[in-house]
Formats: sequence, structure tokens, C-alpha cells
Amino acid sequence: MSTRRFHIGVAEISEVVFAPGRRLSWHGHPHTCLAVVIAGAVRKRFTRAEEDAVDGTVVEMPAEEPHEDLFGRDGARIVVVESNTEPGTLRCFPDWRATILAHDMSRELARPDAYTPLALEGLVLELTATVARQGEVRHREPRLDAVRAMLAVDLSDPPSLSTIAREVGLHPSHLARLFRAHYGQSIGEYGRRLRLEWAAERLVSSNEELACRPGRC
Repeated sequence: MSTRRFHIGVAEISEVVFAPGRRLSWHGHPHTCLAVVIAGAVRKRFTRAEEDAVDGTVVEMPAEEPHEDLFGRDGARIVVVESNTEPGTLRCFPDWRATILAHDMSRELARPDAYTPLALEGLVLELTATVARQGEVRHREPRLDAVRAMLAVDLSDPPSLSTIAREVGLHPSHLARLFRAHYGQSIGEYGRRLRLEWAAERLVSSNEELACRPGRC
């Protein structure tokens, strides 16, 4: 497990990378927790519920909420904001806007500069507002998780809408409407964003490797 962490006022922002197949036994966090899965997947077991949090899932937990984490075969990368300013509730839901904000936080944590505290403070406030507006938890459609998984398998050669619809057992037009209703964008827009985020992460990683070659670190 590796962690990047930054403190701003009463909030702590961290990005945690978990190894494939890892298990965290029952535990709780001392403060209200907002976690956004930006890669991989984790099965979260609570005392009365169980959720599969895949890429793009927001997990909100009250302070000291007992839970167990089981990470998938690809591990997981999660951006976490912990704060004692809000009571928090227990819920899990997909949200593309929160996912974009979490990726922005990840980039700030990876390459901090003089403006990082200001940038992270703004991102935390925006993420908090985005989650707060999810006042009503939308009906969960498990087949949309399968759609997102299919889009993430091969970013260079995405499947067609008809192929995806056939795999999940929905009519293409119904799938398109359902996906937009849940995520606020088309399947094509979502897939394109995944590819852009993947390319941005690769670029950051390449720049870090170049900067850390012998004689440059």
C-alpha cells in the first residue's frame, strides 16, 4: 500500500494505492470520510450492507463506521477526503463529476507546488458540494457497472454501443438513455474521458520517470 497525503485546515486529502487481493479487516475512520475510486475496485462490507465500489464510485461514511475492505484482482486507487466538519451518512453511488474532481486531486498530490494548497481547498469544497447534492440515492442499476467495466478493458479499441447493449441485455437506445440519466453524459463521452484520463496519468508518470533518472534526482 502506498499513500500520498496533504492536510488543509480540518480536512486531510490522501490518495491510497492498494495491492491486488488485499484485505483490510474490520475498522473505522475517526472522521467523516468521502472516498472516490479512480482505478480498480473494492468490495466494502458494512454491518448491514455490502457494496462493490468500482472505478467512478463515491463512498460516503460517517465517522467510526465499521467496515471491511476486499480489493479486486487489479487492486485499487482511491482518493479519500476525511473531515470532522460534516456528520456524513452511509451511501455508495456512481458520480462522474466527483470522479473528475478526484482525478484532479490525484494530479495535485502527485506534483505539488506553491498553488497546491489553494487548488486542493477548492477541489475539496467542490467535491463536498457535489456529494451533498446527491440527496437522493439513485436506483442502482448493476448492468451499468458492467458497461463501465467493458469500456475500461481496452481504451484503444472500445466496443460499439450495440455490442455493449447485447452483452448487458438491453436495447441500445434504452441503454443510452439509462447511462445518460445516471452519469450525465453519453457512453461515448464517458469512454473518451476515461482515455484522456489514462493518457494524462501516463504522461505524468513518464515525466516523473524522466525527472528521476540518475543525475536528475
